[in-house]
Amino acid sequence: MIKETDMPFRDNSVLISTASDVFVEADNADGSYDGAGGAVAFVVENGLSGDDTFLNFGSDDSLLVGRKIFDGNDDGFIAFGPNGVLDVDRFGGGNSRAGSDQFQLVGEGGDDLTVIRYLGAKENSDQHVYADANTLFNLYTQFGAANVLEGDVSDDTIDMSGGARVLLHDNGLGLNLGGDTVTGFGDDDLFVTTSKLWDKTGNGIITFSTNEVLDTSGATGPDGSDPSTGPGGQVDFNVDALTYLGMNTVNGVDYYYYGTANSTAALPPLS
Repeated sequence: MIKETDMPFRDNSVLISTASDVFVEADNADGSYDGAGGAVAFVVENGLSGDDTFLNFGSDDSLLVGRKIFDGNDDGFIAFGPNGVLDVDRFGGGNSRAGSDQFQLVGEGGDDLTVIRYLGAKENSDQHVYADANTLFNLYTQFGAANVLEGDVSDDTIDMSGGARVLLHDNGLGLNLGGDTVTGFGDDDLFVTTSKLWDKTGNGIITFSTNEVLDTSGATGPDGSDPSTGPGGQVDFNVDALTYLGMNTVNGVDYYYYGTANSTAALPPLS
């Protein structure tokens, strides 16, 4: 069913919702931080922080820095250097522009992360958000990069018309991903979350709140308070409900798939 009217979003300006926040001091000393135990948002203080190591940096963890990290080709992906570290203060290409501080991000399995993706910043905020790029790359492998979309932590308008599309909503990060407007969501499209959505009746039909938008769960969801708090943010669809289609786990990341009641979307093997 097509939704006839839209109602306003609530305030989605507070970034960290259900993630634990860990403060990374600008102490110009080499430190070690641990992301084990659920979603962690590492908040890096402006200034020289030193060469820091982040252990157990998982798909549900994020790095919040006071200015954008240099992105040479402006594609939203930051590849680490051949030494496996992130030049977080880099201000241009070449060794002479690497900056003073270097971060090493070690995954939960002990392997170093080599690419992170940019997830934007809230309006009027200087906290720029980065997370593991593999959460998105896994969907690229399943559906093709050209067919996969993702917003950021600001308020986005996303058009899913023109073919079968997949929209990633990485609410497992424990961040508020903003108030997004999605148009052109059809039977062949998928809405994919990394934390399961609250299903009030348990029948697989995800209805929207009285504001007629989807209030998404956070890292600790689903929870009965999600429809009134929307810790993962809010999404205004052109439909009035979503249907849960199943889940799978890819390279340690859980994905939950949602579509229309008459979904014809192509799904990967589900658990």
